[in-house]
Order: sequence, then C-alpha cells, then structure tokens
Amino acid sequence: MKMPNRLARCVVLIMVLLHAVPCFGQTIASKEALYRAVKQVKPGSILHIADGVYQDIQLIITNSGKPGKPITIKAEHPGKVFFTGDAKVEMRGEYLILEGIWFKDGNRDIQQWKSHGPGLVAMYGSYNRVTACVFDCFDEANSAYITTSLTADGKVPKYCRIDHCTFTDKITFDQVINLNNTAKAMEEGAAGGPAMYHRIDHCFFSNPPKPGNAGGGIRIGYGRNDMGRCLVDSNLFMRQDSEAEIITSKSQENVYYGNTYLNCQGTMNFRHGDHQVAINNFYIGTDQRFGYGGMFVWGSKHVIACNYFELPETIKSRGNAALYLNPGAMASAHALAFDMLIVNNTFANVNGYAIHFNPLDERRKEYCTSNQLKFETPHQLILKGNLFFRDKAYDFPFFKDDYFVAGRNSWTDNVASGAAIGIALNIFADKANYKPVKVEGLKAIEGIQLDFNALINKGITGKPLTWDEIRPYWLKEMPGTYALTGKLSADRAAKFKEVIKRNKEN
Repeated sequence: MKMPNRLARCVVLIMVLLHAVPCFGQTIASKEALYRAVKQVKPGSILHIADGVYQDIQLIITNSGKPGKPITIKAEHPGKVFFTGDAKVEMRGEYLILEGIWFKDGNRDIQQWKSHGPGLVAMYGSYNRVTACVFDCFDEANSAYITTSLTADGKVPKYCRIDHCTFTDKITFDQVINLNNTAKAMEEGAAGGPAMYHRIDHCFFSNPPKPGNAGGGIRIGYGRNDMGRCLVDSNLFMRQDSEAEIITSKSQENVYYGNTYLNCQGTMNFRHGDHQVAINNFYIGTDQRFGYGGMFVWGSKHVIACNYFELPETIKSRGNAALYLNPGAMASAHALAFDMLIVNNTFANVNGYAIHFNPLDERRKEYCTSNQLKFETPHQLILKGNLFFRDKAYDFPFFKDDYFVAGRNSWTDNVASGAAIGIALNIFADKANYKPVKVEGLKAIEGIQLDFNALINKGITGKPLTWDEIRPYWLKEMPGTYALTGKLSADRAAKFKEVIKRNKEN
C-alpha cells in the first residue's frame, strides 16, 4: 500500500533530519561520537553519555542553546561516567549544561596547566551550568577545577551556575573555583572588570592544607575595582583547609547567604571590593583539633548580618577570633575595614575574641609605612542586635580593640552574656533579654533576588547544612577521606607530598 504523497514527503524529511543532527535524548558511547555530536547538536537537545571511562577526553563545545532550550550533555547514569587522564572540558557556547560526570584519575601535563589559568572545566560562554558533578583528587596539575574564563578577545562570561557539585581532596595549587572578569590582576587603581552575576550553590568543599597562599575554595574577581554581583549560597565547606582564606572575595557586591563552614582552618574573606553581604551563614567547630575560623573583613559598606559563630578553638596565627576587622589604610591592597553594618549576629562559646578590631596590626603598620599610607583602625561601624554568649570560661574577652576610642563606632541593643573576662563596653546582660533588631532601607544588589531587610529582620533562621542537603542527587557517600578524618588516604598523601616538593623546587 502506497502512502499519500504528503505523508511520504514528511517521512523522508524526518529521516533526513534524524540522520543530520543528534536527536533529543541520543546516547553517545565513545569520545569520537561525542565530538561529532557536539558539533551538530541543536538547542533543546540532550546528549546522554553511556556508562564508561572516557580516557583523555578533550571536550570542546562551541554550539549554543537558547533561553529555555539549553544543550544538555549528561551522564546516562550519573556517577557511572568517568572523565579521566588528560581531560578537559571547554564550554565555549552559551546555554550549555554539563551534568552527572565524575572527574577522577587525571594525568594532565603539569607543564601545560597553571594556577589562574583555565580550569579542568572552563566556561567561556554565558548562561552555562555545571551540575551534579564530582571532582575528586583529579591529578597533580596546578589548576582550578572550574573557572569562568575570558575568551581570546576579552569577552567575560556572565550568568553561569555551579551547583550540587562535590570538590574533594584537591592536592594541587590554585583555588577550587575561580570566577574571572579580567584576564589577570590589575594594577591598583585601574578600572575593574564588569559584573558577572554567577551563582555557586549547594556544593561541597573539603580539601587539605597547602603551604602559603596555595588557593582556597573560591575566588571571585581579582581586585577592589572589579564588579562581582555573584551569589554564593547554600554550600557546605567541611574541613576546607586549602589555605588561610576559605573564600577570597576580590570584587564588589557579592552575596554570601546560607552557607555552612564546618571545622575549617581558615576564614571567609571579604578580601577586596566594597559593599559585600554575608547573611545567615554558620561558622562552627565541633572539636579542638585545629584552630577554626569565621570571617576576615577588608573594605567598607559591607553588611554582616544574622551569622552564627561557634568556635571552640580559633586560629592563633590570625589573632584568635570569630570576626576579624582589618586595620590598615583605606582603599589599599590591605584595605581598612570601616563604615559597615554588623547586626543580629550570634557569637556562642567562641574560644577567642568574638570580634577582633586590630588583627595583624603590626604587619599593617609596616605596609602603611613602606607605602606612605595612613594607618587607621576600624571605625564608622554600626554594631547592633548582636548576641555574645558563653557558658564556659575562656581565656579571652569578647573583644580585642587596642585602639579603642569612644564614639568611633556605634553600639546599640547588643547583649553579652556569660563568662565575664574583660567584657568591653557596658553591654553585659542576660541572653534571655536578647532580641534581633529591625533594619530598613537596605537596597538590593542588581541581579540578586534577595530582600536583605526581610532576611535580616527574621534573625538567624534554619540550621547548619548537612551532606544530604547539598550532595549530587545520585551520590550517597562523600568521596575521599579528608572531610571526615582530617587526613588523606595513604596513596593520596604520597602524591600530595610529591606535589608540594615539586612546587618548592619550581
């Protein structure tokens, strides 16, 4: 029986289309097939990667999806697709999604990869997403695991997302994630890079300490004139010990909301860039094996609100505190902390100073003297509605301010309760009298849909995050050993020793 001519033409057209481009939901079973597929893939398509080990994969995706029609490249069965060996992924198109891949057993050429260059996964295009992937002790090359990277003509990617990924046992130098809006650090005073609007959320970070400034968990931007406008929320940092800075926030108007920092030998740093926001984060230590940190703040016009600090042991080298406010010179490389709102935070059983107003001041004085800058200590601070609580006796007062001047900072409606060694200022009361205060007039940051006034007026909400709340949906157990034990496995420790040795020699 012959088909009607119109129907026959339709069938022929469908057959041609099916052979011309990868179809929606196509399964790819080899590197070569994947390379061909990404050259032909159209918006709205999903390329499933069949289970297996994809050795030395060099995946470069230049095609783009569209709003509402991304191109998705994902493991057919997440957790059973492994990118290994001399691997890299470059997301050069836009509206691309990479999902469910396990990066492990890498052996990239250590001479071709370097800190602050492209990462193992480099996003060059805007509106790209990496989700539900695992990066576990990948290899011995110094590079980030994920970067947003500028194209050769200087185009800055924007509106990218990294979520529900796990980053564990990284034994190499450079941050885990670098978000870039300039190709390199600019000279002091130079115009900064444009706003990026990226989001990092529901990710897990746990990595061992390295000597020096070897690279922490996240870096956003390079300098104080860069514009960030990135949102980092709902992440769990558990023994994220890579360096003294868990996060180094080196740009303006970034927001850190609802993250948990558990047993981390470092601090979350507002390193460069003014007008940054930290709301409802938890900084907690559960043992006294190491010194654990809270926040270290440079710059001005920040909002630090509704954060919870409970640290049974603090970091001696930084000055033993939960919240460090940097002394120094305004708008310098080690910028003075001043003119900010510190409200509705809780400092509970901190074995150190709840707030340190002049940490590392001798270093800062030396820097100011050598650069002919005016040394100052933090001032124009509004501290209100904060609770300072202890039910244990510690060797530290609640505050350290060796340059106290009455009237330089505003203290209202704060409550200090408990062990009374050297309580600064006349705010001693019982914690039963504590209530969070109300704020108003705080403006939203462009591109970030959070109402700061409403969030702050609720006080601290929720609880510290757990592994099950942020892990990739397909992954049950934490990879590696460091998060739970504070030690690398024997084989990884041996590799780590070689990496450290090689970097010292070079």
